[in-house]
Amino acid sequence: MTSITFPAMQPAATVSPAPTRIQRRKIARRRALRSRSVHWTANLILVVACSMTAIATVGSIAGWWRAETVLSGSMRPGIQPGDVEILQTEPVSSLRVGQIIAFHPPKDRFTISHRVIAIHQRTGTHAGTWITTRGDANNVPDPWGSVRLLGHTVWVVKGVVPGVGFLSVWAREVIPHLALIVAIVLLISVMALEVIWRQ
Repeated sequence: MTSITFPAMQPAATVSPAPTRIQRRKIARRRALRSRSVHWTANLILVVACSMTAIATVGSIAGWWRAETVLSGSMRPGIQPGDVEILQTEPVSSLRVGQIIAFHPPKDRFTISHRVIAIHQRTGTHAGTWITTRGDANNVPDPWGSVRLLGHTVWVVKGVVPGVGFLSVWAREVIPHLALIVAIVLLISVMALEVIWRQ
């Protein structure tokens, strides 16, 4: 006797009902809220960035602090190349062994930041405060020996921002600097146009 196999019945396709007017309004509100959140977040980031830039610029001009990009590895492992050091002035009389200071080595124009390992007070012809420094990555003191501090203040490293120095060095180049300015102008223009369109 021959058996007959019938094909399996396929379930009927389900069709989701069209969203109602209330549901469409809820969807539109969610999208608008999401758009506003992104807009306000971008504005907040821009305001914070501009404020930090303004504070850093004013502080640097006023001499409250300054920032130096580390280019060598002489202070490894605590301070790496590409880190940015935040410097503030302190009276020479308050300087202590173990602090990291920024100074010009004898007969050199560049600035270096090394740790103070000895402080000497001298009198006579070469009176003043003399210091001996060394990089944390080095086993011996710096080759120029003791250095006399001129003036009444010295720049001391108060903090380190890891890794952002290479970005600042890159931004100082002509083409990246112009590209950064164009990007900022475009961002401000887009935000201004968005405000105008909403009105």
